[in-house]
Amino acid sequence: MVPFAFEKVILECKEYSQNMSPKDLHHGFEHCLRVKNYAVEIAKRENADFWVVELAAYLHDVGRGHEKTEYHTTTSAKLANSLLRKLGLTEKETQRVVHCIETHSRKKLHRQKPQTIEAKVLYDADGLEMIGAVGMLRTGLSAQVQNKDWKHILKKAKWRLKIKNDFLTSSGKKIAKRREKLVTIFVHQLETELDKTQQQKTIKL
Repeated sequence: MVPFAFEKVILECKEYSQNMSPKDLHHGFEHCLRVKNYAVEIAKRENADFWVVELAAYLHDVGRGHEKTEYHTTTSAKLANSLLRKLGLTEKETQRVVHCIETHSRKKLHRQKPQTIEAKVLYDADGLEMIGAVGMLRTGLSAQVQNKDWKHILKKAKWRLKIKNDFLTSSGKKIAKRREKLVTIFVHQLETELDKTQQQKTIKL
């Protein structure tokens, strides 16, 4: 049995996530919902505690847009820690969720190694948002948010193609493998079209 009033806590965390999430398509609340769905699916297959990954999925990005000097994973972890303690979770229960949040980033400067199966599940669930159809569209959305150009989009798309091998659970690896072909085609086609545009621009000059 789950050691607390799970349904009440999950609803509170879901509402908190919706209120705190950025109001954009890149890292908005719909991103959290998709990560939550992936996380629960993988958790069931990997025999992980689904309540940990569900709470972590809802709260993993609540610090985005609210951070100051620290990276969003740290802000998100602090906010999650405070919220979960207020909702009645023990220190041990809270830290299981917080660890997932602290270790979900793939960025080299902020990357920490997931130590538990639940943290590995969230890591993979968040990674699945980077590849596939939605993942490729998010490269453009990210560029729009950051006011970047097409070269940035291509660079991000190529990087996301590389992460197809960066999954920690067998279930995450299988899902990523199924998406590899689509991502490869997208990256190749985007590069081809951008090269043609650059050639035409050079000729005109």
